[in-house]
Amino acid sequence: MLDLVVVGCGPVGAVAGNLAGRAGLTTLVLDRSPEVYSLPRAIHFDAHIMRILQQAGLADEVLPNVREWRSSTFYGADSKPIRVHEWPKTDLFGWKAHYLFYQPTLERILRGGLSRLDNVDVALSTELVGLSQHQDHVSVTVRDIGTSDTRQVEARFVVGADGASSSVRRNAGIELIDGAFDEPWLVVDVICEQQIGRPNESEMFCDPRRPSTRVPGPGNHHRWEFMLLPGETAEQIQRPESIEELLAPWVSMDEVTVLRASVYRFHSLVAASWRDRRVFLAGDAAHQTPPFLGQGMCHGIRDVQNVVAKVLAVFSGGPPDELLNSYETERRPHVEQIIHMAVTSGREICLLDPVAAVDRDRRMRRAAARGKLPSTTFQGMPPLRGGLFSDTPGAGELFQQPIVNQRGRRGSLFDDAFEHQVVVAAHHSIVPDIKAFAAKLGVPVVGVLDPTDSDVEMPSFDAVIRDPQLSEWFDRHAAQVAVIRPDRYVHGTAASVSEAEALLLAAARYFPSRS
Repeated sequence: MLDLVVVGCGPVGAVAGNLAGRAGLTTLVLDRSPEVYSLPRAIHFDAHIMRILQQAGLADEVLPNVREWRSSTFYGADSKPIRVHEWPKTDLFGWKAHYLFYQPTLERILRGGLSRLDNVDVALSTELVGLSQHQDHVSVTVRDIGTSDTRQVEARFVVGADGASSSVRRNAGIELIDGAFDEPWLVVDVICEQQIGRPNESEMFCDPRRPSTRVPGPGNHHRWEFMLLPGETAEQIQRPESIEELLAPWVSMDEVTVLRASVYRFHSLVAASWRDRRVFLAGDAAHQTPPFLGQGMCHGIRDVQNVVAKVLAVFSGGPPDELLNSYETERRPHVEQIIHMAVTSGREICLLDPVAAVDRDRRMRRAAARGKLPSTTFQGMPPLRGGLFSDTPGAGELFQQPIVNQRGRRGSLFDDAFEHQVVVAAHHSIVPDIKAFAAKLGVPVVGVLDPTDSDVEMPSFDAVIRDPQLSEWFDRHAAQVAVIRPDRYVHGTAASVSEAEALLLAAARYFPSRS
């Protein structure tokens, strides 16, 4: 019997398969399509997603194929900037803040990762036609699309990462709830040899005559998005002469090769439930968001990281009900909050009333002058709440990813040093008091040195970190100790050894050591 069946081998499903395979879970990933979809769809992911790709063992292969996204400029009704946003240059999570990618290339890398894992099988041209749940497993019926042959696969758990029209969601009888935002936009992808605009900057044109955006993809790939106006049809705006007119301010048609020009509906939808016993929904199968914050695919990849970590913890002896229930409890509020942010941003961008647009521009410029604009950086994303997190400062935040130094090893990124483990990070002065307790639970302890500390004797440390950003994080939360989950979210912080031991007991119960 398999540990996991993943339905869908787009970016979300392929990441799920890579994470599961790297964690040692026997996994089947299936998809209706025989090959990678040839046209780009998603175009952006952030530092957290690159960090998850690192955990999947693929970041080094992905990195040469992306473009760093450094800034975004919003232009008002008068064609002048109303917001210029530059993202931090520091690698707070081990990576740059934002990246732009070409989806077919990313998917080939992700599928290549699956092929290197002996405990992961991939079945393409294969569709799910039924599933039935039992007390300790799920029976999945799949059909080979080419031969129409069917077979049954049994697995402990199933993840539906099969997109907006999810067969897993349909078989589970789960409905989608409409979020009351629905706007049609034309998406145009082109290949162009010449540079257009600044190479690492996107532009959002909040023009009531027609809202639009330009995003530079990696290499020679460029994307424009144009809102359809009232009364326009997809057929009209997709005509070659319409596309030529829309692109005219930037390029002529003889300078580009059009890869795609399709109308999509930018809308918000959330599934009524993301879990039915042993079946989980992830990505577009569970929720769909307008693209104004570029978080659609990111949501899904965060989903499957959470699911795989929880399933792995169950197999390691963690409490099944608490772990599996916590997936939706943790992820749904986070996704819904970001969808709300995206819808709010979209309503501002999509204003077609010239008077309302001028008022928006005035408000935005006043807010920018006072430093009161809402954040759209990854660092501004909300933490996770509820679920398995403690009620302590910093709980639910994504822990930073500094360089750690271990005995006899060169410095490495935090996640590479401690795969699939709960970790304690503690001020070096408190490490001796907590080390023995943590060792009984199989939990490594990392000593955090202040930037001003001279060399410290470290006989009881498993590793050390010297990073001013991390020291500032501890100071900001008035903490001496942080207990970090295997998915690198902070379970909780403590100011004393006794508080830290209580947090550590809880985290180790949820995520037992596999050693």
